[in-house]
This record gives sequence, structure tokens and C-alpha cells, in this order.
Amino acid sequence: MPGSVHVQSDSSDVSSSDSSVLDGERKTTNGLVLYETNGTTHGKVGADGAPGESVEDEATVEDNYDAGMKTGLKQLYSGKEDKKGRYQWQDRIPEDIGDPAENAETAKWAIIVRNVKVYNDPRRVLAIHSIVVQSPLLKKLLAKALKGYPGVTVGLNRLEFTGKFEPLIHRWAGLQSAIAAVSDDTDDGKLTKQHAELLQGILIDEFKSLIDQSQDMMSKGVMTFEHLWTMFQPGAIVFSRQDGQETALTLQETKYGVDSKGAICFWLTCKYVDWDGAKFGVNKLNLSIPAFTGTRHINQLRVFPLQYHSDAEALRERLIERGAKAEALAGPNYRAYSGIAWRQGAFGQKDKHNVKGRIVIDTYGWNRFNPSHAVYVTPLNQKDPVPKSSDDLDGDGESDDEDEYEEGDDSGMPMDGHFADEEDSATHIPLTTEQKLICTPLLRGYSLKNKLWLNFFVNCVKDIEWQTDAFDRLVLPKNQKELILGFTESQRKYRDTFDDVIEGKGRGMILLLCGPPGVGKTLTAESVAEEMKVPLYMMSAGDLGLDPRRVESKLQDILEMCTRWNSVLLLDEADVFLEQRSLHELERNKLVSIFLRVLEYYEGTMFLTTNRVQTFDPAFQSRIHISLDYQELSIDSRKTVWQNFLGSSNQEHTITKSQLTELAHMNMNGRQIKNILKIARLLAQRKEAQLSYDHIITTLEVTQHLHNETQFSERARGSLYH
Repeated sequence: MPGSVHVQSDSSDVSSSDSSVLDGERKTTNGLVLYETNGTTHGKVGADGAPGESVEDEATVEDNYDAGMKTGLKQLYSGKEDKKGRYQWQDRIPEDIGDPAENAETAKWAIIVRNVKVYNDPRRVLAIHSIVVQSPLLKKLLAKALKGYPGVTVGLNRLEFTGKFEPLIHRWAGLQSAIAAVSDDTDDGKLTKQHAELLQGILIDEFKSLIDQSQDMMSKGVMTFEHLWTMFQPGAIVFSRQDGQETALTLQETKYGVDSKGAICFWLTCKYVDWDGAKFGVNKLNLSIPAFTGTRHINQLRVFPLQYHSDAEALRERLIERGAKAEALAGPNYRAYSGIAWRQGAFGQKDKHNVKGRIVIDTYGWNRFNPSHAVYVTPLNQKDPVPKSSDDLDGDGESDDEDEYEEGDDSGMPMDGHFADEEDSATHIPLTTEQKLICTPLLRGYSLKNKLWLNFFVNCVKDIEWQTDAFDRLVLPKNQKELILGFTESQRKYRDTFDDVIEGKGRGMILLLCGPPGVGKTLTAESVAEEMKVPLYMMSAGDLGLDPRRVESKLQDILEMCTRWNSVLLLDEADVFLEQRSLHELERNKLVSIFLRVLEYYEGTMFLTTNRVQTFDPAFQSRIHISLDYQELSIDSRKTVWQNFLGSSNQEHTITKSQLTELAHMNMNGRQIKNILKIARLLAQRKEAQLSYDHIITTLEVTQHLHNETQFSERARGSLYH
């Protein structure tokens, strides 16, 4: 009866008692073995045959346990479920439980095939749910056929295939060849062939129509949306166009799903090689093919395997050549560019810019100055080798694992929170041919003309055509030109050898070029940069703005960029920011104080140009290393300027030496001479004649009033002070 207690004194009585005792809970208390079933406790004598203590004493002992202190475990089982799948826990084993389907007996079979019922299909009532390969001989065969297939480890004790059986379908041709190549000369060979033919027969019965249909469509260059997965094998090279650029990628995985708008599509996760400023690595890219009806030509899909391209071999060569160029441009590089570049907009769109000029390719700088769009990669370094068991080797004694690379996360952050040291970039391992094939078509850098960090396309990058005669054509006294060039070149080479009391302070070189307009101040900085073959950054008031809070951060960024690139920094019309402080203009005083402090820590070469040096704040005088005063052009200088401009044009002229001397006696600066010649050339071209002295005189007569007004205003201004 419920709640009663029975004590058995003989071990044989246990087997003859109700079998429910064996299904109950086993407990030990003071040498007694107790079984509890359905609320009834059954006792047993100790191993020495002596009768145990009374159960009443045992109950007293049990009541003395604190919560969680009783040795042993208590099993609970799920009860019968209701219509909503809910159940209560109970301490009795469910009555409808059966024996496990897989046991020591099933482990003997070479292959286990699990089947499930099929509904709403008049052609069959059962379908294969999964296949378990247990034969070691068959595993050895599959190791060859499935070598390198992602996500498949053939050496496992239980090699299981499920779902759509993608590995076996994708490698169907290779599997067929491997089975046909098995020799039955030995006992192992005969047994391997038997096991392999078993698997082959199962797959043919289940998937023959699918395989035949897929291969028939692929042979004709078409495919349906439902069978796309049969064409895309993980690890294969696929082709797509990204931003109009031909791109090859390594396929990682595929699946059917929906896009951001809820439309059905086929997703492909691909990998490509990219550069993060210090090392090459792998990045992921998700591509999709929207659903379509009927068949479609494979090479008209958004993404398709590379071998289906109409000119696959030529495409491979182009992409490998582009990858080699991208590898050569790793690290800071000063190049020319002509084409479209883009950057990510505030709302995720791509803002395109037409760039024609010089750029600095610098991914490390991109990460430094655009941290929200920084590039990070999973390193290409191979993992440490893991000891292989005999099951992991194929028949040739080779590992069946493909080259594995370190797996990074997808959090959008670099490893350990910081980007790799730029000094590591010089020691990176050269890319293989396959890695060059899947290298990104993008380079990150800075457009010196647009003053923007942009994504550039590798194929649009060109070598710079240097103007080697720019410095020679600069009309300045010879000793003055040598002084400027000598200072700037020495500053770039030896800037680290000099330091202030405070580290990093006072390493820069600031040159002030002052003089009237049109005498070559700006041209000096431009020709020095051209002679040294370094970038020229032309900073203006518009680059910095007038808000003191933003001016300081922008100025520091510009100075840091110029220091990184060893560039020449030109601050044209510097008096805008360096004008003397006053008691009444607080905002201007802020800007001047910012420049005074920040310039102290600049480590590069800076040219300041002005024609109002008298307005400079006195604090700048001690920060300027060299000050050069440009005088009005002499007659000989003006003659040289005329000769330079006339000689630089392809247009023929009839101006004689005597006429050139007459022109040199006219009081004009270099910019005015350039403008006069430009207009005169247009006039000659209009008349389809050679440039003559008359064309220049006609132009001078038309524009002389402006020149006269300028000279009159200068004389009037001079009379006020004398």
C-alpha cells in the first residue's frame, strides 16, 4: 500500500520482488541499500548479511539531511504532453519509452541510412533523412573525394551527411571517379569497392534525377533558381562585378533566404584578400542572387563560377595582374589617378567623386583618420599544425585538411582593439597566385586635390609624370634656390637627429616667403616638392574653417598626414591665420594662438607665403626658421619669364630677341606675363596664325587699364605714408 515500507533481508528477494524496484531510485544510508519507487521505500540488508536498522530509524536519519547534502542523484522524467506540447515533471520512467535505435549491433554496419515519411508526394513515401558512414575503408575513399571541402572532417568516428547532402552532390563526379579507380586485387580493395558501391547505389536511387537535371543544365550554360546550390561548391572561385570592377572571390557558403526588403534570394558568403595597412588578410562579402522563374544563362547571374565566364583564362590573367599591382601598392605610395573614387556617405550610400590628379595611397592613414570605416582583416597566417591521426590521412599519406587560416570575428573591430604596427608591412609574406586572383580592386588613400579620403580603383592608378624642369625654370637667384632646396632635403633626411628639450618639439622646418604678388612664392614651394618628388599639400583657410574647436583638430590631422608622407606643406596667404593679435578680436586671437602652439610640434617642411608680412604676429618670428624676401622682378628676370612661357608652349611664334627685350622692360610680374601670353595665344588661334608681337601688344592695350589702376593705387597708398 502507498507509504508502506518493506525490508528485504535476502539479496535474492530483490530479483523476485516487483520489477518496478529496479526502475526506481537507488539510495545508500548507513550501509543499507534502499530503492524508492512510486513513493514506496524498499530496504535491503548490508553486504555482511546482518540485518539493517529499522526503517523508522532510517527515516529519522533521512529527515536530518540539509538541503542539497544528501549523496546521490534523483532522476526526473517528462510526463505526457498536452495538445500545446506542455508537460509536467515526474519521478517515473514513461511507459511508452523504447530502446535506442542505434546500438552496438547497428555499429557493425558499413552505412546507416535514416529515412523519414514523405507527405504530399505521390512518387514516394520515404526519403533519406541522413546517412552515417561507419566503414573505415569507405572513409578513406571519401577522404580523397571530399578533400578540401569546407566543414567536412572525414576522420570522425561517425561521419554523417544530412540536409541536401551538398558535399556528395558537389563532388559527385570526383566520387564516381574515385569509386571506379578502386582496385579489387586485395581483400581490402574488394571490401572497399563493395562499401563504395553501396553508398553509390543509395545516392543514385535518391538523387539521380537531381544530379542528371543539374548537370544537364550546367552543360547547356543555364540554371534554375531552385538548383542554384548544386552549381556553387564551397571553396570554388566565383565571379562578380563590384562597383563596375571585375572581381573574383572564394566561395565560403551558400543558403536560400530573404534580402533586406523581404524578397527571396540566394545568399553567397565569399572571401577576398585585402590590405589593412600592415598586412594582407581575408575579408568577407555577402552577395545575393534574386529569385527568378524558369532558366537563366549562368553568365548573366550577378554571381557565377569563374569557369562559366566567356573568356575565363584572359579574365584570370587580368585579375592576377591587378592583384600583383595591388600588392606592389601596399603601404604609403604617391601616385597619379584618373577616374571615379567613392566614400561611404552619412546614410550608407556611396558618394562618388571624379578625381584627376595626384593621390597618396595609405590604408594605415585611412584607418587612423577614418576609424568608423577602418579596414581590418583576418590574417593570412596559417594556424599551428595539429597532430594528425591515421584516419586524417588519405591513401597517399597526405593530410586531407586544406590550408586553414585564422578565423576572425565579424564585430567590425580589429584584434585586441588596435591595428597592427605599420612597420610590419615591410615583412609581409608575398601573395600566392590564387591570393592575387581574389585580391580586392580597391585602394584607400587621400586625394590631394579634393582634400578627401576616398576608395580608389587599382586600374585607375598611374605613375606620376614628373615635371623635372620645374625647379630649373623657377626665376630666382641661384644661391637662393640652392639654399631652399638644400634646407628642405636635409630636413627630410635628418629631422630625427635634432630634438627640443621636450620630445617631438621643434623638429620641423618653417620657411616664410614674402614679397609682392606674382614673383614666384607659391611656385617655389610647388617646384621644390616636384624636385624632391614628394606630395605637396596646399592648405587654405577653407580647409580649416573658422571655428576654433574644429580648426585645431583639422590642423593637427593635416600636419600629421604631411609628416607621415614627408610632404611639403604650403600655407598660401598665411596672413589670414597669422595676423597680429589684438584686444578687440577674440575669435581671431583664438586661431592665432592655435597656430602658434600646433606649429611648434610640426615635424615636416612648411612654406608660408604672404605679401603682408608686416601684419604677422611677433610670436611667429621665433618660429620661422628661414625668411626669404622676394623682390620685384628685374628686367633680366622678366626676360627669363617671357622666354620660359614662350618655350613651354607647342604653339609657334615669331617674336624676335629685340621684341623680347622690349617686352621685358614693361613693368609686370610673372602672373601678369602668363595671363597676357594666354590671351595673346587665344587671339592668334582665333585668327589661325602664329603668335606674334602684335598679338601681345593688342592684348596689353586691352588690359592695360587694369595694370595702370593697380600702379596708381600703389602710388597713392605710398604717398599716405611718406
